[in-house]
Amino acid sequence: MAEEIIDVHVHFGAPYDSESGCYWSKEFEEGIAFFAMRLVTNSYFGKPDIQSIKDHMLAVIRGSTKIDKCVLLAMDQVYDENGDVHGGNGSAKKTHLHVPNSYLAKLAGENSRILLGASVHPYRRDWENELQYCLDHHAVLCKWIPSSQQIDPMHPKCRPFYGKLAEQKLPLLCHTGPEGAIPPFDKASQRLNSPSLLREALDAGVAVIAAHAALPLFPPPLESDQYYQELMELFREAESKNWSLYADLSAISLGPRNGYIDRIKEAVAPQRLIYGSDYPIPMLDISQKPHLSLWHWLEHFFQTISVKNPLDKNYFLVKNMEFDESLFYNALKVLRLD
Repeated sequence: MAEEIIDVHVHFGAPYDSESGCYWSKEFEEGIAFFAMRLVTNSYFGKPDIQSIKDHMLAVIRGSTKIDKCVLLAMDQVYDENGDVHGGNGSAKKTHLHVPNSYLAKLAGENSRILLGASVHPYRRDWENELQYCLDHHAVLCKWIPSSQQIDPMHPKCRPFYGKLAEQKLPLLCHTGPEGAIPPFDKASQRLNSPSLLREALDAGVAVIAAHAALPLFPPPLESDQYYQELMELFREAESKNWSLYADLSAISLGPRNGYIDRIKEAVAPQRLIYGSDYPIPMLDISQKPHLSLWHWLEHFFQTISVKNPLDKNYFLVKNMEFDESLFYNALKVLRLD
């Protein structure tokens, strides 16, 4: 496994399916993630079903020549502070995407190139049992999207959860920065994605991977980069506080983010960056490498557009940004690999 490249950030989702337990909401169907599912499954005139999505995702993962394994991410339902669930049967109250751990554990068990990215809500009454189930089924990380799952990472209910993650050396892949794929999108919910709220997890000894490096989709003044600044402050503190803090570069190929590439290289030690794609969120075939001449930009564009496998395409797009080569292998030191 020493030379394997792992994509730590690949999503799965499906409409209501009684056998798997998957579902998404009507609000979800109005967003970019649903558009992505329709796009990749060629469901232009109808809704994709779980079988077409599963077939597509397996074909992409198995067909990649550059990515050896992918962490497929579950998504737990929303639970309130009393431990009650909010969602179910496709007509979610607050849950807009649910991908059960059990379904992805089965996929991972059947496919050697898939790793289980568990998702366990820390407010649920049975979180210990659910987390143990994931550990028993070889989960390599735990995934949260705080705004979508209504998780406050500083809530007291998270403390025993962090203790278990640290004890089991299971990293937390936590969305940071703006979230535009899975509702809700109100300001109060978005604030839950603030990197500063991850201090308690870091102090508890949890290896935290800040998903997307808290990058905005568009640079200021079009969009605030407050969350990115907060994350950079955490990285400035990480060495002195002995934090296991990392950032993945998933979706860095989406939108004009070239202004942040050199800044990330200067601010974050190479060993703290981890490779991910955010597939099937669409990516651009456009090089984000800063200071690229028009000729080289066009050359890279035509080289990239000819790559058919989307995981390979993202690999070439990120490689063109010229991060340290360790980016592609750092996950091997952070994930809970058996």
